[in-house]
Amino acid sequence: MSALVFLVGLIVGSFLNVCIHRLPLGENIAFPGSHCPKCGAAIRWYQNVPVLSWLALRGRCAACRAPIAWRYPIVELLSGIAALSAFAAYGPTLAFAIALAYAWMLLVLFFTDWDHHLLPDAITLTGFAAGMAIAAFNPFLAGEGSWGRIWTALLGAALGSGILWGIGAVWKRLRGVDAMGLGDVKMMAMVGAFTGPSGVLFTLFFGSIVGAIVGVARIPFRGGSLRDELPFGCFLAPSALVAMHGARRAIDAYLAFVGFGA
Repeated sequence: MSALVFLVGLIVGSFLNVCIHRLPLGENIAFPGSHCPKCGAAIRWYQNVPVLSWLALRGRCAACRAPIAWRYPIVELLSGIAALSAFAAYGPTLAFAIALAYAWMLLVLFFTDWDHHLLPDAITLTGFAAGMAIAAFNPFLAGEGSWGRIWTALLGAALGSGILWGIGAVWKRLRGVDAMGLGDVKMMAMVGAFTGPSGVLFTLFFGSIVGAIVGVARIPFRGGSLRDELPFGCFLAPSALVAMHGARRAIDAYLAFVGFGA
C-alpha cells in the first residue's frame, strides 16, 4: 500500500509541476497537453514518467535538447515523499487527505515563489476556501465540536492575513515602499484556515527567523544587501507545513518552559 501511495504522489507531482509552470503565466493547466516550453514539441507519455524520464533524457528535451530544470524531478520526489509521510503518520484517514492536500498546495506555492516571486490566487484563495469548507471536520484545528473548529479556522485566517497586511501597511507608510505582496497575506489566510492561530504564529515566527538568517547569509556570497527582495513564501511554506503537525505542541512546550504552562 505504501508503494502505491508513493507512486500516486509521484504522478501528482508531475501535475504540480504543470501548475508551478503555468499558473504564474496565466495559462490553462489542462490544455494544451504537456509540451516543451522552448520548442513546443509535445511530450509523449513515455517521456513524462516521473523522475525516470528526466534521468533517461539526462535533463534535456528529446526534440530540441533544451535543458529541463532540476525542479521537475525534485517536485515529483517531494510530492511522493509527502504522500508517503502523511500515510505513514495517519493511515487511510481524513487527516491523511487533509494533510496531503495542504502539503501539495504549499509545495506549489514554494516553487512559484522561488521561480517567479509570485503566490497564485488559484492556490492561496482556493486553499483558503477549502480550509474553511472542511474546518468543521479538520482534526488539526483546536476547538470544541464543529463550530469550535470553524471559529478557530476563521480566527486563524483573520490573524494570519491581518498581521502581514498590518506590517505591510505600516512599512509602506513609514518607508514609502511595499514590504511584501498581497500574495503573502492571502497565503497566511490559507494557513490560518488549515491550522488556526497557533499554526499562524508558529509559521510567521519560524518563517521570519529562517528568512532573516538566509537574507543576512547571502550578502557576502551573492553581493546582495538587506534591501534585496526575498521570496518570503519560500520561508513560510515549510514553516506552515511543520505548523500543521507540531505548532500546538511547540507553543505549549515553550509556554511551559517560560512558566506559563500548566
